[in-house]
Amino acid sequence: MFPYTRAIFLSPLLATASDFIATLDPSLTFSLPLNFQQNASSSFLATNTSSPHETQQLAKAANHGAIAFSQEFIDLFPANASLQLVAEKKQPFAAEIGAWDCHRDQVWLTGPTINGTSHLEMLDLNSSVVSQPKTSIPVPNPNGGFYSDGIVYVASDGDYNIPPAIYSVNTTTLETKIVVNSYFGLRLNGPNDIAVVSKGGNKYLFFTDDPLSALYNNGQLPTLPDAVWRFDFNAQSLLPVIDRADISVANGIRANREGTKLYVTDTPDPLTTGVNGTASSAIYVFDLDVDAQPSNRKLFGFAERGISDGIHIDDAGRVWTGEADGIFVRSPQGRILGFVNAQAILSEEEMVQGYMLENFALAGNKLVVFAVDKIWVVELAKSVVAC
Repeated sequence: MFPYTRAIFLSPLLATASDFIATLDPSLTFSLPLNFQQNASSSFLATNTSSPHETQQLAKAANHGAIAFSQEFIDLFPANASLQLVAEKKQPFAAEIGAWDCHRDQVWLTGPTINGTSHLEMLDLNSSVVSQPKTSIPVPNPNGGFYSDGIVYVASDGDYNIPPAIYSVNTTTLETKIVVNSYFGLRLNGPNDIAVVSKGGNKYLFFTDDPLSALYNNGQLPTLPDAVWRFDFNAQSLLPVIDRADISVANGIRANREGTKLYVTDTPDPLTTGVNGTASSAIYVFDLDVDAQPSNRKLFGFAERGISDGIHIDDAGRVWTGEADGIFVRSPQGRILGFVNAQAILSEEEMVQGYMLENFALAGNKLVVFAVDKIWVVELAKSVVAC
């Protein structure tokens, strides 16, 4: 077992660093007493084993805000860590983007699609005020996004009249421009998420494009293959760089701070999954060369349940992903260090309806959690991303 420097032992299997964190022996993730029962639609914490003691420990852990499998995860949080409610509305409004404008200390987000519509939102971390920015042109049905050098880049699914596109929004003036909306006259399918990478004095914008939002396009079927695209700002060129032979349905995307690794989450078509399926809900990592060309695909991890959606990389190279059981934190080598527990944040009704912690923001020393109709903030022990 790993050493617990701030933990109080409750049993050989469970310790706690605070009321917020429950610590489980990592061996429970790969070795259980015989006759254990679990299925892919239930939380790991609901696993039943032939040992009532261990089953009870897993169930008790479900009451905590976070589950640790390592000292490194415990050390991310102060001893008095807690969930702080900072914003709430009567309807869903917090789901995607998670772009932190560090100069203005604001987090850009968008809500889940309600009645075929979603909206841009902005949380001021100083005042906890949530507002809808008045962009100079409409950004219909925004999805993922990324902040870079005073600009928030937003992936838009478009609507019946406006095609899907990538927009840039100046966070000071709110001047809004279309960056990309077609490939040689063909409409994009539905941009999902964005990562901006700086390499050798140049800047590249990666985005995932998938058919998951075809409903916005007046029933128009996708005309381009699912792909990850790269826009080169200097060369003013758009190229497909990863196709569905490598990733079934590319979803979330981020690069590490050094711009040497590109991470992409996969949301496979439900028709191709299951016992005999060929796709998987996975996280892949690619090397980025000096020209920001991805290569050497490697499987980085699987979602324990559901899918991996939003993804962020902290300055230490840890990979944070929004999944059905919560916000998972993995080491640069792919080891699951722990996760922020969705059961402690979402209501049972929301989870039954299929809501999850799709995305979030890393904002200096804060974890900003998008929980459908609420936004929670967890203060971290130190800054995990620099401005």
